[in-house]
Amino acid sequence: MHAPDERAAWLSKELGKAYVDARRGKTKKPEVEKFDKIAKSELVALAQEIHTRTYTPRPSTAFIVNKPIQREIFAAAFRDRVVHHFLFNQVSSWWDARFIEDNYSCRLGKGTLYGIRRLNHHIRSVSRNYTRPAYILKLDFQGYFMSLERKKLYSRAMWGLNRQFPDKGYAYQLCKFLWKVIIFNDPLKEAVFNCPRSAWKGLPPSKSLFHQPKGRGIAIGNLTSQLLSNIYLDQLDRFVTLELGFKHYGRYVDDFYIVSSDKNELVEATRTIERYVEDQLALKLHPHKRHLQECSRGVAFLGAVVYPFRLHPGKRLKRNLLAALSNPDCSKETEASYRGLVKHYKHKKLLGGLKLRGGTITVCFAWRQPGNAWWQLLLVTR
Repeated sequence: MHAPDERAAWLSKELGKAYVDARRGKTKKPEVEKFDKIAKSELVALAQEIHTRTYTPRPSTAFIVNKPIQREIFAAAFRDRVVHHFLFNQVSSWWDARFIEDNYSCRLGKGTLYGIRRLNHHIRSVSRNYTRPAYILKLDFQGYFMSLERKKLYSRAMWGLNRQFPDKGYAYQLCKFLWKVIIFNDPLKEAVFNCPRSAWKGLPPSKSLFHQPKGRGIAIGNLTSQLLSNIYLDQLDRFVTLELGFKHYGRYVDDFYIVSSDKNELVEATRTIERYVEDQLALKLHPHKRHLQECSRGVAFLGAVVYPFRLHPGKRLKRNLLAALSNPDCSKETEASYRGLVKHYKHKKLLGGLKLRGGTITVCFAWRQPGNAWWQLLLVTR
């Protein structure tokens, strides 16, 4: 890809793919509908800006979400999300091939259910199907996304880019430029607030970009932020599994665990990991989210509780499920989503509640089919 015409054609084609990816599932959103009307000219302009290295992100939209927990969001403009998808499409497959199997977040074919099943596998493997004691250490970072040091992030992203594109050709040059622009972009600059500032009340300083020193923190929710999270903590994954030698380890974003038959080994591992993340990653383990317990008591992870030979929904899932199905405006899509989710759990009393819809009463409960290993959600309208 040397000729200018070839480069232009390739860039236009890849941006077109990124545009399709960015709008998937969001075609009814006003911002997307607005962009659709001028998509052809905007994609041409984006291609020119990226090619000439003059691209700069538009102001982000800042707001607070309260479910499942209170969280600060800086949403990128749709135009910039197209660029995020372009960069993601260029580099993610190289990184994904490098990631360990037990990195569950934001990866094709992985996710929360996969992570829960892998935890179940690790516990049963170490405990030999619960015939001997097994222990689990669960750790979390304090203000993870807000604490990330951007210079270290960029260094790690470039570490991968230099190995993915050893020829340092056109694609390499564009990705290098975009990584720098995206990582060092300040989402606070000219941000548009989509909710009153009072919505930030009660949000801990460690969970807000407004309280971070210069050069730290990235916006939650952007596709590139999710990828950068995995890129950065790939170092932790390899430290724990290769240098410390733990085979039964898993991570979802900043929540990670180790399963072992030796409780003292896990106590010592906590100290070793804490030193590593502070010295090498410039992060801190959360002082109040360190759990060491015997696995047979039931292990909470990713919205589920793994018990011996059965899987229960966590309190949050049950609470959200009851709230959603008790809402008269609950959509069929939401109902179907929950139905698909809870069928993976064994729980005799998953939900005892009523909801009204169009004058009818829907009774929600769980039952087990003969020969079926999973409890399923049954909706009976009467």
